[in-house]
Amino acid sequence: MAGYGGLAAFFALEGALRQPGSASSLKASESDRGTTRTIVVAYALATDIPLLVRWLPDRRLPFGVAPAGLLMQMAGLGVRAWSMRALGASYSRTLRAEDGHAVADSGPYRWVRHPGYTGSLLTWTGFALTSRSVLGVALIPALLGAAYSRRIAAEEDLLHRDLLGYPTYSQRTRKLIPFVW
Repeated sequence: MAGYGGLAAFFALEGALRQPGSASSLKASESDRGTTRTIVVAYALATDIPLLVRWLPDRRLPFGVAPAGLLMQMAGLGVRAWSMRALGASYSRTLRAEDGHAVADSGPYRWVRHPGYTGSLLTWTGFALTSRSVLGVALIPALLGAAYSRRIAAEEDLLHRDLLGYPTYSQRTRKLIPFVW
């Protein structure tokens, strides 16, 4: 149940820090390529996975994994909040590049190009760990990883095309994991 509390915090953070206007709109541009819908579906499925795998024969992970998962969720929420604050009104639900947008290279953006997704993946992987289910720990990060991988590919295309300075910025920063990828 504590893992679901972390997810409640994840969605509350979205409501509290997302700027009103176009940043909070779910109206996707062509550049989005359906990735917003994909992420929403992945969230819904990932939320249900721990409940569904309880009915399957599954190995349980040691008890200590659950508190570690909660810590990972908190870390993910922190990274996500930091990235949302750093971008302010430019942090949008769907992919878009609007007039006046500039490359952000401070805060978490000096380390990776998509720290909000890093925070999200940490939060959802922590949620999976709180279930202590081997199947949940395998399925949830794989599902969200696939959704965000698709999203990052579409976003990189958009930003390389429409955001002045992004190609140079992308050469000096990693996509998701500092110093790795």
